[in-house]
Amino acid sequence: MSAILTKLPSILAFLVGAMSIVAGGMVIRGWKPGYSVLSWLPVYNFVVGLLTLIPAYLLWVDNRYALTTSIVTFGVHTIVLLLLVAAFRGQVAAQSIGAMSFRVVVWIIILALLFRR
Repeated sequence: MSAILTKLPSILAFLVGAMSIVAGGMVIRGWKPGYSVLSWLPVYNFVVGLLTLIPAYLLWVDNRYALTTSIVTFGVHTIVLLLLVAAFRGQVAAQSIGAMSFRVVVWIIILALLFRR
């Protein structure tokens, strides 16, 4: 059971990163989701999705920088979520805020699992 708990943060980070890569990549390649999309948000999703693979790997191998990169990733997502809610209110789709909220919650879970270890 403890082996699963030690790898779970890495798996969650990988999954949320992969979802961001797919979602951002689809919009960048021309897919229209049916709601208003801020022009920079798919690029952010794609790039940060790729960068999320770094803490996912570091978590998997239990690297000493795993916690630091996880906190930074959580912080970046939190800042962007606050920016979407505060600065782009009325311009950003509810789906985008929901997706960013989902990422923030997943990173809270990852950090809680790391601090629990």
